[in-house]
Amino acid sequence: MLLLSLLLQVSRKLRLDSSFQSLEKITRDSWYSFENPILFSLIMIVVILAVTFIYYRYVIVPMRKKHLQEQENLRLQQAELMALFSELSPDPIFRFDLNGKIILANNSAHKIFPSKVLVGEQVDILLPFMKTFDIHDIITYGKTIIYTSLLEENYFQFLISGVAKFSVCQVYGRDITDLKTKEKELKTALVKAEEAKKLKEQFLAQISHEIRSPLNVIVGYADLLKQEYPEKQEDFSGILRSIKNNSKRLYRTFDLLLNMSQLQTSKYETRFEKVDLYSLLLTIKHEFQSYAEEKNLELDLINLTDGESMVTVDHYSVAQLFSNLVDNAIKYTERGKVELIIRKEAAKICVDVKDTGIGISKEYLQKVFTPFSQENMSYTRPFEGTGLGLALVKGFVDINGSKIRVNSEPNKGTTFTVIFNGEQRWGMLN
Repeated sequence: MLLLSLLLQVSRKLRLDSSFQSLEKITRDSWYSFENPILFSLIMIVVILAVTFIYYRYVIVPMRKKHLQEQENLRLQQAELMALFSELSPDPIFRFDLNGKIILANNSAHKIFPSKVLVGEQVDILLPFMKTFDIHDIITYGKTIIYTSLLEENYFQFLISGVAKFSVCQVYGRDITDLKTKEKELKTALVKAEEAKKLKEQFLAQISHEIRSPLNVIVGYADLLKQEYPEKQEDFSGILRSIKNNSKRLYRTFDLLLNMSQLQTSKYETRFEKVDLYSLLLTIKHEFQSYAEEKNLELDLINLTDGESMVTVDHYSVAQLFSNLVDNAIKYTERGKVELIIRKEAAKICVDVKDTGIGISKEYLQKVFTPFSQENMSYTRPFEGTGLGLALVKGFVDINGSKIRVNSEPNKGTTFTVIFNGEQRWGMLN
């Protein structure tokens, strides 16, 4: 604005000057007069230059210096903060140049080597694993490497990072001794767990064999006595039937334990094949007929599929799941009957195991397939059992790609429905 006003005054002076019409009219006296436009213009130019210089020298230059100083202070402050961050880091930090000479080491690094002067030392002397790396290559190409090493009795995980811009390499260490200790403890615990699992499997297999052998003898002699003395009184026949049924109960108990062990350890091997459900359930019916008669219950098998009861399943697991369902149905039914009903539901084949027993409460239905659980867990419970039967049923249902649902009311009976997928391949339920 100052320059503009001065220029306006010059132009106004030149326009309003009527004393000089031309340079020829300038006299010796008037040459040094302020009315001389040339002299006046020169003076004004000098004034403008002087004002510009003063403004630049005492306003612009100080402002620029102040700005540069503030930037430098900020840079130094940030550098100081970063240096402080490195110094206060609980993990060791090293910096070295292209020659492998350490130019920086924080407090944590000095604590690892309290008796050594780190700055100026070769990095591969302090960190021997660095000999395996090409320092020039790491720095030149800005590579990053993660390496774990034992250092002064502690395990460290090092992050080695090259900085090509400054021709240096940074090494950030992290003490993972506790993690390594935990890892070793977990490995030891895993080995012990594997050994314990093998011992459990061997124990179950051995004890099963040891108990099955005498049970076979007991069942065999019970059948033989029943055949040899058919004319004996009903009490004698009932005793033999009870011996046989309780022996079978022991069989089933050990089968439950072995099967559950196999499922929990993923050792159960499946073999899928086409199975006629009617024939399979007829065999199970004959197996449990004596048990039902002992409790004066009817045990019926009803086929509503017009003979179409073929499914592709694992034979053993399906036989076990229905054996457990029938065993439970008879055990929890005091009067009435148990029915095995084969029917079709849409395109799927279903089997209902229906009883007129004590039923299941609405609260317990949510955990009916939980291992080792029973609705009445007290020592005075009226029904014996391990609580594994229905848990195995659910496991075997899942293995065969099937589904199961339960409908029950207390004192009105229970119906378990197993849903298969007919002739389609297992596990392809829609």
